[in-house]
Amino acid sequence: MRNGAPGTAKPTGVADPSFEIGTDSVTPSPRRLLCAIATAVYATLSSAAESRYEFGVFPFLPMAKIHELHAPIATDFEAKLGRHVRLSSKAGYASFGAELRKQTYDIALVQPFDYVDAHDNYGYLPLARRGEHLEAVIVVRDDSRLTTLKDLKGKTVANPPADAAVSHLTSMAFVIAGMDPETGVKRYYGKNHFACLQSVLIGAADACGTAEQAMRIVEKGRQGSARFRILHRTHPIPHALFVAHRRMSEKDRGVLLRTILDWPNTVEGRKILEGSLFIPFVAAKDADYEVVRRYVRARN
Repeated sequence: MRNGAPGTAKPTGVADPSFEIGTDSVTPSPRRLLCAIATAVYATLSSAAESRYEFGVFPFLPMAKIHELHAPIATDFEAKLGRHVRLSSKAGYASFGAELRKQTYDIALVQPFDYVDAHDNYGYLPLARRGEHLEAVIVVRDDSRLTTLKDLKGKTVANPPADAAVSHLTSMAFVIAGMDPETGVKRYYGKNHFACLQSVLIGAADACGTAEQAMRIVEKGRQGSARFRILHRTHPIPHALFVAHRRMSEKDRGVLLRTILDWPNTVEGRKILEGSLFIPFVAAKDADYEVVRRYVRARN
């Protein structure tokens, strides 16, 4: 038999499933080529995901406003870390808290009550907190006849969601004043601070328990057409803070802390502070939030 011993010749017209035989080279089949491309794409995407930090911000404002105010922070973190930082939030406090419990975020800006749970149970470490203490301000329209906290008996008091720090502080204020926070007033929980304040402006609520920063942002955005009057200030607790998950390297956590503390001394940092109406941040210690833990234990 030609071209070899009997029984060794390949049947005519049957192709090797893995390779096509050419005159000068061995070319991968389309199937192997597609597999190779898919593997390369998957490896690239996996590498990108691993090199990206997730930055979450608690939803105290509408989503568009969260991105407007905090995108410059993500950009600054990215520049200092040399690593992509993806900013995100959630539509509500409960869903944001769920993401913290899933440990989705590498970096997060959280309210004090979320911090205690995230630190004690889910591996988050304190970085820097806002330099002033957090107090809820219970506000009314500037033309309201209400003048004291006890004037709110039987009235409608709005808040952000019940999980928000200022909602807890509002309840505490009513207890201290000798009023039942659920039956002495009518409570209404909106989606965020803006919804709470808007309910007062349109007359759907008589007062709103909110944060002074949120009130000032609303007044600034409406260029003086919305004016509120502070009826009551609650007892203060340590403010919102930046946290980092312990899976981040100690080096990167140090970079974040130095970046945040240095904002008053850099052009980018001053823009961040001014744009968000932030007071400069200070280094945070877990012990700062023991007062919040005591409040949680008392409520439970």
